[in-house]
Amino acid sequence: MKVLAMYLPQFHKVRENDLWWGEGFTDWVSARNARPLFQGHYQPHVPLNKNYYDLLDKKTMQWQANLMHKYEVDGVCMYHYWFKDGRKILEKPAENLLDWKEIQMPFCFCWANPTWARSWSGFQDADVWSTLYEKEEPESRNGILLEQKYGTRRQWKEHFAYLLPFFRDSRYITVEGSPLFMIYNTADITCLREMLECWRMWAREAGLPGIYVIGGRCEGRTKGLDAQIFLEPAHGKQGILDGVPGRHTFRLQYQEVWQNILQSQENGFRTYFSGFTGYDDTPRQGKAGVIIEGATPERFGEYLSELMAKNAENGMDIVFLNAWNEWGEGMHLEPDERYGMRYLEKISYAKRTFSEKRLKYVGERAENRQAAALRRRMEKAENYLKLLDQWMRMRENGVSLAEYLLKRGVRTVAIYGLGIFGRHLLWELAGSEIEIVAVVDQQKDKQHVGYPVYLPTEKIPEFDVMLVASWYFFDEIREMFAGKKDRLLSIETLLREAR
Repeated sequence: MKVLAMYLPQFHKVRENDLWWGEGFTDWVSARNARPLFQGHYQPHVPLNKNYYDLLDKKTMQWQANLMHKYEVDGVCMYHYWFKDGRKILEKPAENLLDWKEIQMPFCFCWANPTWARSWSGFQDADVWSTLYEKEEPESRNGILLEQKYGTRRQWKEHFAYLLPFFRDSRYITVEGSPLFMIYNTADITCLREMLECWRMWAREAGLPGIYVIGGRCEGRTKGLDAQIFLEPAHGKQGILDGVPGRHTFRLQYQEVWQNILQSQENGFRTYFSGFTGYDDTPRQGKAGVIIEGATPERFGEYLSELMAKNAENGMDIVFLNAWNEWGEGMHLEPDERYGMRYLEKISYAKRTFSEKRLKYVGERAENRQAAALRRRMEKAENYLKLLDQWMRMRENGVSLAEYLLKRGVRTVAIYGLGIFGRHLLWELAGSEIEIVAVVDQQKDKQHVGYPVYLPTEKIPEFDVMLVASWYFFDEIREMFAGKKDRLLSIETLLREAR
């Protein structure tokens, strides 16, 4: 059983941090300035010997690598930041490690792909780094700091070319010979399958077997992935905060979150169950933060042993841990003044003891298929509701899909699918300058909408774009129109781009 710790490459000075949060800002600023919010609240977390290191210092990374080897941490999964048009940030520690071949720190990447924005931006699912240190800048009044857009093959090729030297490094972690690459939030990447097809093709052309891709926050959308991961403690917190009124600071119990993790089930897809050391993001969020109370090295060791047993019985030989050095969120294996090396010492304990606990998890993979199918249906319904809510908010803000399409040079469209989304889309475009030349539906004979309706197998009039209202099955529909892939656009992508 291998242990890979999530690794934050934030602890060094960059121009953007200076601009957005103040000269010399790193997560050390948040960690140093943290204060207890109530009696018994463990803050601040002070690194052992007050080691507020700089990740650009070679001695720091050598020290980290030595600690990992001594305490049986098998490597790190380092956050990788790549935004619209190839914009990078916090890339220097990884690039330095690539050059410093003598530092034996096995590593892989997790593409942290959400947009960066300020808390007041209103941008959904953005990464909000540090509410306590925000300041409004004239050039960024919409609150977006670094925007994420996935582009087309040209942008995918540029991204892959950047990653390739890392993939080829002898220290890069592989699964069955293929470099391991995690994506933090896959549900937002509507072009995921096509992009990964290209990456795997380019990897083979470069002499690699392929790429082993693990997706986080999939929301049931796993096509193109090799596996998914339940990233913690986010997944384990689900449901606990529901219906908790009137508090500025949410205080959860370590035991309760871990029990949720150990009781969670894969949803019909190959799944890595991950763990965490502790959690407290009040250094970044202040009184609006979340605190998971009751973490100790001893409890962590017992839960980690159980987690290894669960993963092993589900056919997985890697456990991902949050985190090596998330000091601004109270998640760190790195030693602090309070516990010293005790969290690190529990890694070897868990590796020694997990085998005797496997019996408890026998049969998990054979979970009732009907229950797994029900979960997938519930996830699909939840995704539909989220997208409809987004569409309504856009209309409330006066955003017109027709105007957006016209700006893109689209004049004629076909609409695939006459379910809920398809009928709303017809209503949205009716009477606009966009001409609806065809509606395509598997149940042609049951559709009466005032527009010509075709089966997917019939010859369809020429169109600039086919809008796929049946967006949940976009990948399959694209394969049906293989010669016109570039002209298919899902309603999900359309709404995301138009907003």
